[in-house]
Amino acid sequence: MKTLGIYIHIPFCISKCAYCDFYSLADCNRTEEYIEALKTQIKSFKKRAAGYTVDTIYFGGGTPSCIQPEYISDLLSTVRKTFKVHPKAEITLEANPGTLDSNKLSIYRSAGVNRLSIGLQSANNAELKMLSRIHTWEEFESTFVLARFEGFDNINVDIMYALPQQSRTHLAETVNAVMNLSPDHISFYGLKIEQNTPFGNNPEIAKRLPDEESQYKMYMESAKRFEDGGYMQYEISNFAKKGKKCRHNIKYWRCENYLGFGVAAASLFEGELFSYAKNIDAFIDDPKSPALVESTQKLSEKDLATQYIMLGMRLTSGVDRTEYFRRFGRDLDADYYKKLKPFIEKRLAEKTVGGYRLTRRGMLVSNYILSDILEF
Repeated sequence: MKTLGIYIHIPFCISKCAYCDFYSLADCNRTEEYIEALKTQIKSFKKRAAGYTVDTIYFGGGTPSCIQPEYISDLLSTVRKTFKVHPKAEITLEANPGTLDSNKLSIYRSAGVNRLSIGLQSANNAELKMLSRIHTWEEFESTFVLARFEGFDNINVDIMYALPQQSRTHLAETVNAVMNLSPDHISFYGLKIEQNTPFGNNPEIAKRLPDEESQYKMYMESAKRFEDGGYMQYEISNFAKKGKKCRHNIKYWRCENYLGFGVAAASLFEGELFSYAKNIDAFIDDPKSPALVESTQKLSEKDLATQYIMLGMRLTSGVDRTEYFRRFGRDLDADYYKKLKPFIEKRLAEKTVGGYRLTRRGMLVSNYILSDILEF
């Protein structure tokens, strides 16, 4: 069975966060037009993806939970009419605290959404305000409890670390507060200062970040705390209880087929990597226009092998020599042992029974390691 993941981008937000560089708009005036354009674009791929079974669907953004829930239901109906969807497909919706209520959650459940990803970031209200988040810890806690009450048994919580002037103690308090609620999955991201964001345009922010040693300790201490609490790390930034890994995101890291729909969405489908322009007006005007494709690249076998290593090394399982040979007809040891050896000696990477993987220390400097061993 050939499987396919689907990503649907909902670009609308109540307000923009100070650190965010995703394509999103603090304006929902064109929501109905956008949803209709999305449905048109989704339907246009019916013939091209006819041989695939959709086993993961992911609504990201933006804030998908800030629009009317009937739109989510309508989009899922369109996906089911267009593609063959597995009856046990993982269907995730990103949500922010303060944008959910019982009615929305009930409609999501009826539509088939079976996984929520709630963006907390911090349990410290002062830190939330600094990040321009619109919620408090108390609102998040109420949202989480409500989602459980409405029957959601697969909930991810996002936490950020290395925030400006954040202490290890404050981070530990956030980690403990989240774990006390016992979510099924935790995503744990270090803050990155991106250009053309309020944080990126403020030189004072970078000066307030914890130093490298503090960031190292934040990551290592939190990862151990998660693991001790029953959350197994399976990717650099992701920890899950047994059976609760995010199947959709694993598709990205394993270079499996996925289609992205909506403005700014990206796809990897049958060896072609392509993405759409960040222009909602053009998308609404003609969602099937070839001019919307901002970048496209037909990946060679060598390109795909490089992608496999670059993304697969993010996983704690690493890359597998048998899978590498099956997919690319190449010897993993011949291609990468010499390149990885210096990092193995520094205990930043290790050779496994099946192939290679980064150690937890190595994951913190993964970009440095991968840029050294890969040919771009």
